[in-house]
This record gives sequence, C-alpha cells and structure tokens, in this order.
Amino acid sequence: MERVAIGGDPPTAMAQILFTRRGPFEIAFIPRGPIYAPGDVDALRALLSKIDQVCRRRGSLCLIVEPDTPLPPGDRMELEGFVDGPERVLPGRTVKIPLLADDALLAQMRPKTRYSVRLASRRGVVVQQSRVDGAGAFYRLLRETSSRNGFGIHTETYYRDFVRVFGEDALLLFATIDGENAAGLIAARFGKEAIYLYGGSSTVHRGHGAAFVIQFEAMRWAREQGSTHYDLWGIPMQDPPPNAESGEHVPRSTGDDWRGLYKFKTGFGGDIVTSPSSLEHCYSPVLCFIARRARSWLG
Repeated sequence: MERVAIGGDPPTAMAQILFTRRGPFEIAFIPRGPIYAPGDVDALRALLSKIDQVCRRRGSLCLIVEPDTPLPPGDRMELEGFVDGPERVLPGRTVKIPLLADDALLAQMRPKTRYSVRLASRRGVVVQQSRVDGAGAFYRLLRETSSRNGFGIHTETYYRDFVRVFGEDALLLFATIDGENAAGLIAARFGKEAIYLYGGSSTVHRGHGAAFVIQFEAMRWAREQGSTHYDLWGIPMQDPPPNAESGEHVPRSTGDDWRGLYKFKTGFGGDIVTSPSSLEHCYSPVLCFIARRARSWLG
C-alpha cells in the first residue's frame, strides 16, 4: 500500500494505492478514489501524474481505479491514458440511508421492514456492542452464514484485526435471543459516512427480526458518532424482476443470486446509488492482454 497526496496540509487531492500480485504481475488498485475537490481538474491531473510515477517505479503492470464519483469525462481522462476498466471488485451499486431521528428513520422503511424491527423488541431480542474479544463469536456466525449461502469469507484473524485497527471507528454488534447470538455485524465509519461491511446470522436463532433490528441499531450508532449516511454496501447492479422483488417469498441470497439481499437492503428505504465504472491504465498493453487471458483479473 502507498498513499499519494498533493497540495500541502490538508492535501487538495489524495489516493491510497493497493498493490496485489497475480503470478509474476503486480497490479495497482485504487478503490473508492481518488479524492479531490469537485471541479479541481488541475489537482486531479497532478495527482494522477504522481500516481503514475509511483506505479512505474514499482513496475506495476497496470493501474485500476474504482472511483466513488465520476471523474472528468472525455478527452481529459484520455489524456491521462485511461480506458474502460474490468468489472468492479467493490460493489458498484448500493443503498445509502439518511441517518434521521428514530421516528423518521423508521418511517422511511418499507412496512415489512419496520414491522420486523419492532417485532424484535416484542420478542425479547437484545442488541449489544462488543469489541475485539467478540471477533471469535462473530466469525462463527459468519462461517455458518457462508456455508448456508455459499459465499467466501476471510480468516478469523482478518475480522479481529479489522475491529482492532479501526478502533473507535469500528462497530461490532450482536443481536441475541435468550442469550444466544442470532445475528452479528461489523460496520465502520469514515468522515460523514458509516458502512455496513460484514454480517452473519444463526440458522436456528436468526428469526424474530434480529437481522433487521441490528441494522437499525447500527444506524443509530453511526448517527451518534456524527455520520449523516449509512451505506448498506452492495446490491445487484440490476433490479430483480418485479414479481421476484415484490412477492411474499424471495429465495435467500446464494452465490451470485442477490435477490434476497436486494429485498432486505432496499427495505430500509434510503437512496440507491450507482458508482461509476472502473478505469484502467495499462503500462504494458500486450502483457495486460496475456494476463487477462491467463486468469481472472483481480479475483
């Protein structure tokens, strides 16, 4: 990882470059960036020039950028050598919830979601915050969810380190029923935004609205910490067919089938936000072509 900035203190533009190796190749990756003052194209160009120097010095095969907001279009970006990039690694579409007062937060939810949040209180669901020592219990929930829904996870150490490194800006939350963990989540905040990143639930104890009320309490925590929005971190790029989204039963999310995830997250209200497509700068077009044919780009 290498951080690049220009413009003094505070900087006028900045980016964090992650480097990953795939076989003999090193790939540079800027997720959710670069960051610069809106409209300050000169600062962006100066930053991209400095990023380019870093990547060339390291011998990176290419630079892939996944911006949070659109970068200057057309010829300006073409002058920097960027073309359309590969499929995004991070979610390209998400739901962001305005962190209003409790009553307004509930009012913007769909009726079934609001009912589930309130049901949890009636059923005796208790939501409590944990710290690093709760990472093991969270990992057990996540591992169970991974097995049930068919998606990959990191090691337990990864989640423990995440909570430790983010410190007071991280949230590890559990919803319990009769003393048993029914659901857990990890969220983090940066600036005015909090992001829900990881979540798991018990197959046996996940009912009674636990997965809904734990998100509501995470939103309340984020609001109390000064955040204005809560990012639910990823929904499908396309809406499910209307009959699948609005029906009484939606299959649980498994693998690449995110219909259940879409219904769950959009039930909290808020705004659906789509990020720009990725951009790519190849330093060796021929080797880039070979690498793409040989293996998945960043997978």
